[in-house]
Amino acid sequence: MPGRDRTVDPVHDLRWVLAGLVVLVVAVLVVQAGCNTGPETRIEDGEVRLDLSEYSITPRNLVMPAGRLVVDARNTGRLVHSLRIVSDDDKRGNRRARFAASSRPPLKPGDVRRGVIAICLGPGSYRIISGQAGEEDLGMVADLEVTGPEPDCTPEPGRRREDPADAPASGEDG
Repeated sequence: MPGRDRTVDPVHDLRWVLAGLVVLVVAVLVVQAGCNTGPETRIEDGEVRLDLSEYSITPRNLVMPAGRLVVDARNTGRLVHSLRIVSDDDKRGNRRARFAASSRPPLKPGDVRRGVIAICLGPGSYRIISGQAGEEDLGMVADLEVTGPEPDCTPEPGRRREDPADAPASGEDG
């Protein structure tokens, strides 16, 4: 249209860029939330081998009867990796219980280690997550469903992080 002012408004353009970024982030989070679905791997003999790579644990969807679990791990990635088993009550890591952590030191690229975690688990929902900071948020997670009656072994009690709100105020005894 002749006579129409076609000046560029940088603030207007920035708003559209930010709106596009928000849509992209939401789409990525939705996809990531659905990424842990897939074939179910049944652990019948109490042993499982997990392949660890950048931001993935394979297999991702595990089911086992209550009892002893021994995790063997193979690092197929280019970074060091370690594992933790935590409760599934809060997928963002807030105050959930930690049941086990893999043996030290972390697995280097190419390492294969038997028994990185050996634990007795009672019925419930657990997550196997990366022990490296930030990798769980990037998708390095496997879901573990433990079914059946209480096991013959004594299940490991989970340990919860202290809630900072429960800590005594500065200067108070506690």
